[in-house]
Amino acid sequence: MRTKLKERGIEVTQATLSRDLKYLGIVRVFDPRNGYIYSIPSEAYSDNSVDNRGEVNTDLIEDILDIQFSGNLAVIKTKLGHATGVAFDIDRLKIPEVIGTVGGDDTLIVVLKEGAKRENILKYFKGFQKDRSKSDK
Repeated sequence: MRTKLKERGIEVTQATLSRDLKYLGIVRVFDPRNGYIYSIPSEAYSDNSVDNRGEVNTDLIEDILDIQFSGNLAVIKTKLGHATGVAFDIDRLKIPEVIGTVGGDDTLIVVLKEGAKRENILKYFKGFQKDRSKSDK
């Protein structure tokens, strides 16, 4: 995208571009036909993606496959191409125990404040089953 902007005479640093894309809700997702593309998710990332009780939209809960904790980190596995969008919505939740997120393709890291309780983090993902293997049998 930065190359396309440069072709149009617009100079921008990658950091500024990334920040602006995140602010606009534009995410990079994997498309089986076209590879990675930029997308403006219609419903999942609208202002309705986080309801007034501070819970994640159920569509996003379905994107989460697993959550593991290690120290003050939560590692969240998602469907392919969904980690950046899930990280975006976690940032929008403004969970007091969360310092920030880093999203990849199918994995994101959530950095938690020292001493944050894992149960408090999981409350924000109401409906997420911590151990899905029981429900898959």
